[in-house]
Amino acid sequence: MDIYGTKQIRNVVLLGHGGAGKTTVAEALAYLTGVTKRMGKVADGNTISDYDKEEIKRQFSISTTMVPIEYEGAEGKIKINLLDTPGYFDFVGEVEEAVSAADAAIIVVNCKAGIEVGTEKAWDLCEEYKLPRIIFVTNMDDDHASFRELILKLEKKFGRKIAPFQVPIRENEKFVGFVNAVKMQGRRFTNLSDYPGVHKEEPRNYPRRPDRSCCRDKRRVHGALLLRRRVYTG
Repeated sequence: MDIYGTKQIRNVVLLGHGGAGKTTVAEALAYLTGVTKRMGKVADGNTISDYDKEEIKRQFSISTTMVPIEYEGAEGKIKINLLDTPGYFDFVGEVEEAVSAADAAIIVVNCKAGIEVGTEKAWDLCEEYKLPRIIFVTNMDDDHASFRELILKLEKKFGRKIAPFQVPIRENEKFVGFVNAVKMQGRRFTNLSDYPGVHKEEPRNYPRRPDRSCCRDKRRVHGALLLRRRVYTG
């Protein structure tokens, strides 16, 4: 790994309810950026962030773990320190310590479970520390997962700060791809989560047209939505 100055380092904390998929999101990001050559699973006890014997035995995070990844940004290469935090309130001290050191947050939400107590706590911590945040939606390929319903619940709970960046493409009740709502381009999965092809695609199952007033008056959008296929608890 290269040597980075402070201006090239970002600390990003993963927050959310227990079992929402934070550890697996960290594992996926590490895999995609080349930190690890294989995608570990919480159930198999081989993720890079849950390495403690008790974490492997209980299959959930007990302490905060840092996972460093490198990313080629618009202004050059940067180092992102992912802080994978526990989701259960028994270890809330670990969470608050990580949030105090973070520059931004990713709130992981299970689409099937919806807004949970840990989701609300994560949002409150971001408000308290004034952290910019995105919401990362998991379990999108579950038959009982409704992205439309989740958006409505998030908007009702957190207000119009919620601005979807990606909208799912569903065919025959299957999650087959997603639309980038900013670029208005769609991607379809060809092999598991691979999506080499890009094409224009109109959003589906979206409750209403996005409010673009935040772009006109240049207010900061605090909430965003990203979505991915099923992840396992962690």
